[in-house]
Amino acid sequence: MADAERLTLAFLSGHPADAARVLERMPVAESGALFARIPARAAAPVLSAMLPTAAARNLGALEDDAAMALLASLGAQPAVLILRHVSEPRRTRLLEGLPTATAVASRLLLGYAENTVGAWADPDVTALVAQARVDDALERLRNGSDGPVERVYVIDADERLIGTIEIATLLRSPASAPLGTLAVKPPLVMAANTPLAGALEHRGWERFAALPVVERSDRLIGVLRRLALRRALAQGLGASGEWQSDDDLATALGRGYWNAVSGLFAAALTVLPRVPAMRKSADER
Repeated sequence: MADAERLTLAFLSGHPADAARVLERMPVAESGALFARIPARAAAPVLSAMLPTAAARNLGALEDDAAMALLASLGAQPAVLILRHVSEPRRTRLLEGLPTATAVASRLLLGYAENTVGAWADPDVTALVAQARVDDALERLRNGSDGPVERVYVIDADERLIGTIEIATLLRSPASAPLGTLAVKPPLVMAANTPLAGALEHRGWERFAALPVVERSDRLIGVLRRLALRRALAQGLGASGEWQSDDDLATALGRGYWNAVSGLFAAALTVLPRVPAMRKSADER
């Protein structure tokens, strides 16, 4: 791999948000070609940090297989934000190519308006039925979690939220104890149809960094994380459901730092081996 390409990958991996700001302002033919060249694991955080409209444009420059690999690396919640701006029939085609669990969760989240809590809920939570045992939960956490987990969510056969169990409680409990006997009814939950503008005022943020999100029947669909809510509001997605302009976002980031980052990344791109222009997808012709 050329030194310039290593520099670019290092910048993408180490500064995905800064790289996203740069790529948002590049012609799609160039930024899309870059996404086609780099591994999905490096591209996914950058795509997730981009404005969804810009990310969707770049996804449109990729062949289906590459686009699906990127979406699968993102996870359901970030993928849904982008898929909302992908037109049919390609959206359905991409959904059908995702892993089953991600596709099912994505279709669920796409059913909520973009400016509601349900659209921003993260479905990737550890949820087990009340009859499961403590050792089942610990095994699930060991094998299925990519990051720190604060609690396990206990549900019934219809996926309705029964309660939560802190990890410390699991570790102190007998291995054969049913989860239903340990679950504590969550004092604070959030309705999926809550507008984002009102979610910020929820008193649960005084105690928790993530709140369970339920549908009208108390069916658990995921959690809303405080960082995700802040990101949604910082990007200007309020009651109107519209994103603020790129210029407003760049101003918020700080012009001086932005200019320095832009210069560094642009310099790296100019010395990369030329990438052939991507062919347009069938939906764009």
